[in-house]
Amino acid sequence: MLQLLDTVTIKIEESLLDIRKATSDAAIALGTTGISGPEAASEQRKVMTTHPAILTVITYDVNGTVLSAEPDDAKVLLGQSINDQETVQQALTTKEPFMSDLFTLAQGGEAVVIVYPVFSTAGKFTGVISTAFSPCELIAPIAGDAAHGTPYTFMVAQPHGRILYDPDPEEVGKETFNETLYAEFPEIVDLARQYSGNRSGYDTYSFYSTGSSEVVRKETFWSTVGLFGAEWRVFVIGEV
Repeated sequence: MLQLLDTVTIKIEESLLDIRKATSDAAIALGTTGISGPEAASEQRKVMTTHPAILTVITYDVNGTVLSAEPDDAKVLLGQSINDQETVQQALTTKEPFMSDLFTLAQGGEAVVIVYPVFSTAGKFTGVISTAFSPCELIAPIAGDAAHGTPYTFMVAQPHGRILYDPDPEEVGKETFNETLYAEFPEIVDLARQYSGNRSGYDTYSFYSTGSSEVVRKETFWSTVGLFGAEWRVFVIGEV
């Protein structure tokens, strides 16, 4: 179990680092090209090719107005002010790169964003590039490959209990501490309290067998991946 956990953890982290580097490289290029226009769009399209989990790559100015957006179905955002979003406020205030928690995008759907500030060659802050991606789509192929042919499954959650990936699609996006499903299983809530404060660990609990209504005993080891201080807990789970 621990070997599989290490493999999945490393591969998830590698994918996050790939998206981070592509976004960082684009931010540097946009410092020369500007954050709108054909050259900016070309840089954004390069980021889009980094990983199939990427949903949109947008730029917005110092007022939070979207100036460039890829792919085509994201262009509905052009000219819109999105400065009411917490992630946008954070980016414009701190002018520092970060990875967000899962949140609802302005154009709909849920995603995590990796954000980088853009500075001109003269050092002036000109805006932000924001790469939105689906954590579930990033994690699913990695977890699926690792679990294939084994009796184990994988789950990924934010430290405060929001589930980013689970082999049961019904559980993705649920809040462990505020979900009636888990309230029926107090050990699940106890587990969430443990992993919220510990980057790695082990525990046992009772819950439904994956894809079944049968309650079984399970065990799990977990570890942590993350960027810029934002963390994801990665779990390998087996029936006892």
